[in-house]
Amino acid sequence: MERLVIALVRMVLLMALVLGAFAYACRNSLGTALFSRALSRQSGLRCTQPDVQISASLTQIRVAPLRCQLAQGPVKAFETSEARLRLLGLRIRAAHLDFAAVDYHDRDVSRVRANGSKDAPNVSTLRQLLMKTMLDASEMYALDAPAVSVNKLTAKRDGRVQLVMHGFKKTMDGPWNRSQAERVECPDEPRLAVRDLDMRVLPRSGTVSAALLFAPQAEGERARELKLEGRQLDGFRPRFTTAL
Repeated sequence: MERLVIALVRMVLLMALVLGAFAYACRNSLGTALFSRALSRQSGLRCTQPDVQISASLTQIRVAPLRCQLAQGPVKAFETSEARLRLLGLRIRAAHLDFAAVDYHDRDVSRVRANGSKDAPNVSTLRQLLMKTMLDASEMYALDAPAVSVNKLTAKRDGRVQLVMHGFKKTMDGPWNRSQAERVECPDEPRLAVRDLDMRVLPRSGTVSAALLFAPQAEGERARELKLEGRQLDGFRPRFTTAL
């Protein structure tokens, strides 16, 4: 999904530059028209009418809220608030959104091999959600992904809210795609308070760590660290190891 949006925005910028002074004067209307046309020509992608505003310095772009449906890949639909993009030449350097919601297809994990700590059943629902999240992230791995920050990111599966992440950011950490969240709400695990979520993925492997607090919380009780390691993520039977 990110690579698709990046490619579309790059095309808008390239066309604006090629068209010269006229394109500069009419950059917003042209950018919107080109972006809309590019969206309509993408197979399996349907989006609401976009509105693109390009700064006079050509270093920032504002994309109005979007709703899109996809026919391929792990993501079935997404919606965003206004996206603010920072550019370096034709490259998107960073993107910031106040809100985004991503609806994933449900993922069958019946073939997954999982083992780990005897305490893991206490967080079995959260563990399964994180396994699915890691599998999605590895499938969508991008080597040249820009930095993305979202104040509130809601992850759904087939329309049902699974995780709500606050203070979310996604960056490159060497070859890893790294996703972090300051705080995570898990509606299916109301007894859990999740903090400092940190996930790193490659196409074949990944790790997740998070600090957990169980309710009711005893005075002075410290958070427990959950660690999840995934291997063979692109294979027929991915393997996960859990420690708590």
